[in-house]
Amino acid sequence: MYPFIDEVTRIKMLQFPQGRIDILIDSDTNNEIDDQFAIAYALLSPERFHIRAILAAPYVIDDGLQDPQEGMLLSYQEIFRLLNLMGRENIPDGFVKKGSPRFMEPSKEPVPSDAADCIVRLAKEYSPEHPLYIIAIGAITNVASAIQSAPEIIQNLVVVWLGGNDFSQSPDVFNVNRDKYAAQVLFDCGVPLVHVPAYYVSSHLITSVPTLRSFIGGANPLCDYFIENVAGFRAESFATGKEIWDVSAFAVLMDPAWSTSEITAAPIITDQLTWSFDYRRPLMRNIRTLDREAIMGDLYRKLKKL
Repeated sequence: MYPFIDEVTRIKMLQFPQGRIDILIDSDTNNEIDDQFAIAYALLSPERFHIRAILAAPYVIDDGLQDPQEGMLLSYQEIFRLLNLMGRENIPDGFVKKGSPRFMEPSKEPVPSDAADCIVRLAKEYSPEHPLYIIAIGAITNVASAIQSAPEIIQNLVVVWLGGNDFSQSPDVFNVNRDKYAAQVLFDCGVPLVHVPAYYVSSHLITSVPTLRSFIGGANPLCDYFIENVAGFRAESFATGKEIWDVSAFAVLMDPAWSTSEITAAPIITDQLTWSFDYRRPLMRNIRTLDREAIMGDLYRKLKKL
């Protein structure tokens, strides 16, 4: 079903790119407080990222919102709120796209959406020598649906996904366990993939309200909005920190020196939400460590200068 990518080409596509790269951002922006940091970071890094579009992904919350379409629409609205706080109200028509109204089902049939259509359309403009990077920081149905509807596009894409945990841990975390079938498509289809684990890699990017107030407090409305969000995330804030998970997916592309990684065979995500390994499968890049100080320092400096 999926086109074959020879391993020489795949390894070249998995190398960290030089210069400015074209990206799509796929985000469940309203789900937590880290997506906003990550999207702002990308927008404030035009020397590295040329953003073609931002796509709203569906989400649900165990003890709260249960309708993935509502989650997607809230994320769509939050993207515009973020752009307004950054003074970027005059964005091109179609720069922000609505995503899937539901998660992928066991049949793994594509879920139609403007976001999936956007991925297919833009991917066809690229090539293995000049791929489009999709930085996905939420449930992966938008991306998996695009691949299922037009499998040939995997030859022109590199997907960077903050998905499961490190392979020594269970993959049973937020972006996988709610969207298991789409995650299986991503790992099975052979698209060049950079996997950024949650635990214990992205979980290293921790901030706190006192830290934010010290470094970016009062700098601009966006910074104050971020501090308010972090302060409101937990009822108890004394001696606590908050992971800014999603920044990691951008940071690994921002500077290759800020991470260590391995090239390995793409594992299988089983129906029981475990990793299973077959080293005959296509190669992918798995991030192992992050340089927290370099990443957070770059983030704080860019936010403060807005």
